[in-house]
Amino acid sequence: MTTFPNFLDTVTTTLLGTKPLEENAHHRALLDAFIKVQDLEQRLLTAITTEPEGGTGLSGLMEACTDLLRERLDAGYDLSLLLSTGCCAADVAFPAPCGTCGLVQKEETCQEPAGEPASLLDACGDVFAQLGDPHAMASADLVDALRRLPGVAGNHWRYSELTQTRLAELLAPYSVRTRDITLPDGRRRKSYQRDTILAAQGVCTSC
Repeated sequence: MTTFPNFLDTVTTTLLGTKPLEENAHHRALLDAFIKVQDLEQRLLTAITTEPEGGTGLSGLMEACTDLLRERLDAGYDLSLLLSTGCCAADVAFPAPCGTCGLVQKEETCQEPAGEPASLLDACGDVFAQLGDPHAMASADLVDALRRLPGVAGNHWRYSELTQTRLAELLAPYSVRTRDITLPDGRRRKSYQRDTILAAQGVCTSC
């Protein structure tokens, strides 16, 4: 059971001796998505109105604002999907993925040929390996590569439906997050590091 939403509410429930109310998972997802949209809009506004740091220059500012705008649009799209989903029951049931192809059972595409990676972490590692194991890869580039894969990446999203925001949400439980990194081609992008993904897979990166 997950209780509503923060420390003060939990304390109040304890003091009153009342039974904690169980959250509606769909409503929680709506709240989280809305907060994320607001946070990204504030970060974008701050980036636009703050003087660039020394050495960053106008081009660096434009790149940072472009990345934030892309994340904001992805988050807004996810929020729109949640708002348009007509489910208000607390126990919304999702179809179980097929054990063979990973897609939702009884769909026409359920019989796609095998070949998808065992997990999202494996898929990310495979992309890095196919590109010669670079130190880091821009989030946008990793998403573009992953979107070509069959099967389900997580949270019932197919690989073909991944966005940078969705990928970040799926990798966050493994402590895999983006960092601002200047790539070999000179671009400074929100990027994933190969060592972080390997560490999440349980592979030693110091040997």
